[in-house]
Amino acid sequence: MGTGPSTKETTLHHYRDPLCRTLAEDNDVDFLGIVVAGTSDDNEHKAFVAKRIGALCEALRVDGVLVSIDSWGNCHIDFASVIETIGERNIPVVGLSFVGTQAAFVVVNSYMDSIVDLNKTCEGIERLIVGENTAVDLDAVKALAILKNKIRRKSPEKSWNVISTKDIRRLILRSFAVTNAGFETGNAEFSKGSLSLNLRQLTEAGNAVSKGMLQYVKSFSVRLLSPREKDTAVNSILDFAPISAKMTGRTGEGISHLFTGLSVMLTAVEEDGFQPANFGASNGILGERVCFDRPGTPCASDFILNVDVVLKNGQARTRAGIMAAHELCDTVVASVRDTLRSLLSSIATSKTEYWDRARSGGYKIAVVKLVPGLGCLYDTILFPAEPAGYAGGKSIMDRSNNMSILISPNEYRDGAVHSLT
Repeated sequence: MGTGPSTKETTLHHYRDPLCRTLAEDNDVDFLGIVVAGTSDDNEHKAFVAKRIGALCEALRVDGVLVSIDSWGNCHIDFASVIETIGERNIPVVGLSFVGTQAAFVVVNSYMDSIVDLNKTCEGIERLIVGENTAVDLDAVKALAILKNKIRRKSPEKSWNVISTKDIRRLILRSFAVTNAGFETGNAEFSKGSLSLNLRQLTEAGNAVSKGMLQYVKSFSVRLLSPREKDTAVNSILDFAPISAKMTGRTGEGISHLFTGLSVMLTAVEEDGFQPANFGASNGILGERVCFDRPGTPCASDFILNVDVVLKNGQARTRAGIMAAHELCDTVVASVRDTLRSLLSSIATSKTEYWDRARSGGYKIAVVKLVPGLGCLYDTILFPAEPAGYAGGKSIMDRSNNMSILISPNEYRDGAVHSLT
C-alpha cells in the first residue's frame, strides 16, 4: 500500500497547503516551519528517521506538532513512529491521515489519541479520484484547534499571548488572472486576461529535451483544456502543478509571478496502454477522475495545460521513466514561464505579501510532512530552480536518504516541494 489518487498531495497541494496557510494566518501561532521527511521501506531506517524528527522538534523548543501524511498501509508505520517519538518527549501532537474504513492503522501507540481522518467518502475508501481524500481548510482548522487544546492542558498555568512580532523574510506574489486561453500561431502573449500560447513553440521545447530520453519516452503531446471540456478522456494523472516564475531573490524571498486560472496537468501512459499508478490509476473522464476546487486540484473554472507523455513499455514502472515524464513536462512549462516572467508588475491582477513572522509568546508549532521517498511513483523533489518546478531540484531520497529537512513557511508556499507520486 502507498499513495492512492485520492490521497496523494500533488505539487499544487504543497504549493497552497491548507496547513501552512492556517498556521501562518493564525495570529496566536508562532509558526516555526515545515519538517519534510521521506517514508522508507526499511523498518530500521523508519525508526531512525522518526527519532531524528523527534529530536529536531525538541531542539526547536516547539509547544506542539502537526504530523501529516498522504500515504497509508505500510507508510503508517512511519506515521505512528514519528508521532510516538514526538509524544515521548512530552510534546503535544496531532496527526492527519486518510483512514476511513480501508486504511486502518497497521500499528498504533498511546500517543495516537488525536487523529484527523482525511476521508471524505461515505464508504471510507479510495475511489481513485484525485484530491478527494486530501486535507482541506476545515481539516487544518480542526487539527490546529485540537492541538491548541492539548497544549493548554499540558501547561494550564501559561498565558498564550503574543508579546511581540518580528518579520524575518518577505515573499511578494504577483498574480495574473487568466480568464481566456488558447493556442495561436504568433508569439506567446498575455493581455487583459487573455493568454495566447504557441503550440509549436511548446512542442519544440519538449522535443529538445525528449531527444535525450529516447530510452524512456516514445512521444508526447500538449493540449489546452477549457473549463467546459471536463468530459475529455485523460490518461493516468501524475500531477497537478501551478505555473509560477521566480523574478528576484531565492526560494521563499523576493518576488514570484503566478498565473491564476491556469494549472498544469501531467498525464502518462505506456505505449501498450498500461496506466502508471501506485495504488490504482486515475485515467478516465477528467470530470469523473478529479475532485475540483481542492487545494491539490485545479479550480472548476481553470484552464488546464495538459502534457501527456507516452512512455516506452515498462518505463512507467521505473523511477527513471517517471522522472523523465516530469522533466519533459517542466521543460514545456518553462516556455510558459518565460511569458509570465515578461509581464509588467503594473498589469498584475493582485499582489500578496507573505511573511515568515516570529510571534514571541504565541503557540510555537511546527508541521511535519511525511512525503513519499521510495522511488518509482513514490518520490519527492525539493528546491527546484523555479517555484513548483522540477529542474534543479533534488530527490529527498538522493539528497538526504529521507532524513528530515526543515524549510520555512515562505519556502514551502514558494514551491519548494514537487511531488512525484
